Amino acid sequence: MFSRRAGAGAGAASAATILAVFLAFAMPVAAEAAPAAKTLNRGTAAEPNSLDPHIAQGNTAGAVLYDLNVGLTTLDARSRVIPGAAESWTISPDGLTYTFKLRPGLKWSDGSPLTSEDFAWSARRLVTPATAARFASFYYPVKNARAIVRGQLPPDSLGVEAPDPRTVIYRLEAPAAYFLENLASNVGAPVPRQQVEKFGRQWTRPGQMLTNGPYRLAEVVPQSYIALEKNPNFYAAGEVELERVVYYPTQNADTSLRRYLAGELDLVFNFPGAEVEKLLRERPKEVKISPSLSVNYLVMNLSKPPFSDARVRRALSLALDREGIVNKFLGAGYRPAWSITPPTVAGYQAPVAPASKQQAGARLAEARKLLAEAGYGPGKPVQFEIRYESQEENRRIVVAMAAMWRAIGVEARPVASDLNGLNKDARTGSFEMLRYTWFAPNDDPYSFLGLMETGTTGNYSKFSNPAYDAALRKANATLDNKVRLKLLADAEAMLFRDEPVIPVFYYGRRYLVKPYVKGFEPNQRAVNPSRYLSVRR
Repeated sequence: MFSRRAGAGAGAASAATILAVFLAFAMPVAAEAAPAAKTLNRGTAAEPNSLDPHIAQGNTAGAVLYDLNVGLTTLDARSRVIPGAAESWTISPDGLTYTFKLRPGLKWSDGSPLTSEDFAWSARRLVTPATAARFASFYYPVKNARAIVRGQLPPDSLGVEAPDPRTVIYRLEAPAAYFLENLASNVGAPVPRQQVEKFGRQWTRPGQMLTNGPYRLAEVVPQSYIALEKNPNFYAAGEVELERVVYYPTQNADTSLRRYLAGELDLVFNFPGAEVEKLLRERPKEVKISPSLSVNYLVMNLSKPPFSDARVRRALSLALDREGIVNKFLGAGYRPAWSITPPTVAGYQAPVAPASKQQAGARLAEARKLLAEAGYGPGKPVQFEIRYESQEENRRIVVAMAAMWRAIGVEARPVASDLNGLNKDARTGSFEMLRYTWFAPNDDPYSFLGLMETGTTGNYSKFSNPAYDAALRKANATLDNKVRLKLLADAEAMLFRDEPVIPVFYYGRRYLVKPYVKGFEPNQRAVNPSRYLSVRR
């Protein structure tokens, strides 16, 4: 988490010029391996931290991985769960046993056989503590998974079996209505044991990486592009039109927009919110906006002051003008957040924080009162760093939040970071407060509420409330989904007292898509696999 250095001198300017020239020539080189009609150039927001589906973090990595891998289940063009590597499955009446039948003749991208044992081994690798999988908690419903992640049981005790080459069986500890969706996410992808054991963490390099999805890895030029080529051994290769997909990480949203307008990119999802209205006027058919299963929230390190005191956390939440942030900086598709779960989750009625019904003046008065009760005031102000991903829109939002907190006597210092640095600090607890975004893998409230469950890998604040944990367990053990959703809403209401994280806004996904790109379906999961896209210039 470090700010960009200024005034590095002529050497830095020269290096920047060389890099600019390199990038100017890099794009044609990356795309010339296939005809323009068979190549798609996609803009992404940042360089993926990894292409290992068990290690990768963030929506940017996710987009690439959905092109490279397919789990037992997968997603269609509208992000609905469909059969993937499994052609069918059955679920026992008690919801505890899932039996999958693989498609016949499955292969890795090098043509070698892909069997049920590959899925079973991959599942055990995911929960092995040494893997340090960011989303190992996605497998917590599986028998013994939680204990394995904590180092209390060996990985081979996981409730997954491969009784024959085409059958995979999962045994759960409790019903999990969202389990098929979790298997469709990147953590459900198989990884090649032979490559992992031979190359270790380097198995994802071009020439070493084996995949089972519609594409295979062709080329990686760090900070420039990631090129994929069609995988002829994919089970549905005949339905894949694009021969080549090239991802161009572009951290700066203004630069991403310029490259799109110049015709260098065919599809982008990171462009400045300030440009939305103009683009809607000038390119109405190219702008795509959809609600999203995501939330932007503030994570606080609850292990030490000032955030160990719930009164401080509530005061900071009360002082935020969420509506002002959305209206001034974000615009179309975004909404203020007063609960961690967005209103887009199907069938779920999220509770609303009581503070949302208060007038701004009353909220500020209560915030000052809470800080005074916690022992803070003019002679002892609350002080902390707030870390954020270094994009201009993000900087403006964080600066605005710092100004709102100054109104109650709080001093917050913004500190910028790249996305990988932000993720690392979140994992290691090396922060006081950080601004974070969660893109849910499934359309279920537990995907959000589980972020505050004790021991969950995404629980960066290290919040722990046994009563809350028990409420989640009770809800997830309920087979009647209507009753389950009501129990989850009751559990979420418990968070308003503790304020373990501070929800700020719900994302609206914004894309720019060239008219000649066909098959693009905006969806709230924000997953648009290239296998469903084509180019008709």
